[in-house]
Amino acid sequence: MRTVTGFETAGRKERSDMTTILVTGGHGFLGSHYIHELLNKYPAYRVVSIDVQAEPVPELIRPLYACDRYAFHQVDIRNNDAVEAIFSHYAISQVVHFAAKTHVGESMENPGVFAETNVLGTFHVLEAARKQWMNGPFETKPQYAGSRFLHISTDQVYGPRDEGWADENTKRSPINPYASSKASSELMVKNFHESYGMDALVLQASNVYGPHQQADKLIPIVLRKALSGGIIPVYGNGQDVHDWLFVEDFWRAVDTVFHLGDAGHTYLAGGEQSLKTLDIVVSICTALDLHFPGNTSFNEQIRFVEPANGTKVPHRFAVSTEKLKRELDFEVQTAFEKGLAQTIDWTLSKNRLWEVV
Repeated sequence: MRTVTGFETAGRKERSDMTTILVTGGHGFLGSHYIHELLNKYPAYRVVSIDVQAEPVPELIRPLYACDRYAFHQVDIRNNDAVEAIFSHYAISQVVHFAAKTHVGESMENPGVFAETNVLGTFHVLEAARKQWMNGPFETKPQYAGSRFLHISTDQVYGPRDEGWADENTKRSPINPYASSKASSELMVKNFHESYGMDALVLQASNVYGPHQQADKLIPIVLRKALSGGIIPVYGNGQDVHDWLFVEDFWRAVDTVFHLGDAGHTYLAGGEQSLKTLDIVVSICTALDLHFPGNTSFNEQIRFVEPANGTKVPHRFAVSTEKLKRELDFEVQTAFEKGLAQTIDWTLSKNRLWEVV
């Protein structure tokens, strides 16, 4: 497979009737799913994707290399010149900004990389958009009227709560370098709206899960450990709580906010399903017991381990989606049990395929 790394586009013709959207972090779980769905739903959109990693190419992206509405470039958003070159070459008119370092544990060990990528990198993309779209503060170039910058963030900027639910008006109280860097990047986006008049807005999401998720997240880890017969690690006593949002609902939330959200606003997308980690692990093991009935349960592989990097548990992250419902008529459609079943079925189908190969 040919990876497009320069500005040559394999002989494809430029199409002036296309709306050109830059998707940063396009090889990630969320970015790749968004690109796949976007190109399927909107025939008048062209997507330029950038990511710091060219390989491996996500499964959802591989068929797009034959699509004349898709181009990929390996770009690190910390490289300001490279980001500006993408904007200039493609006349980028819209941005959906996924690119970020996201692992809490890694942020505890190497916070500088998170500051560089999530804060400075976001600034580089914002600044490139400002230069491309605007003549000056509150003066948009005519050809870029309607250009929009959607920043994807996380519910972790609000920190944990003993009770109740965080919403868009909740004070930000991040408790780790990852969450702090995302809170800072949100402020940068807000500043470009307030100071320059850029059409910029923020979508925060809770824990997104589903098929194609990277292997180092909770549900894929549990599935891999269980299916390999290994120990299934659960930090602390597994009583930490997070809200879980199925990837299809996440895609619809991004699509809704991108097209209907108000400039300068923040929207919070959750699955309305706040669950304890231990309950999720047990649910996975119980589901696997039905797929592989035997004398022992997968639950017997569960082991409680000390939290990594001195992280204190349990934490409770719970969010309200009332603003999305009220203002943009958005409703979550996938219950956790259904989304988890789809995720497990997809994982088992991939395992069976590899066994055949």
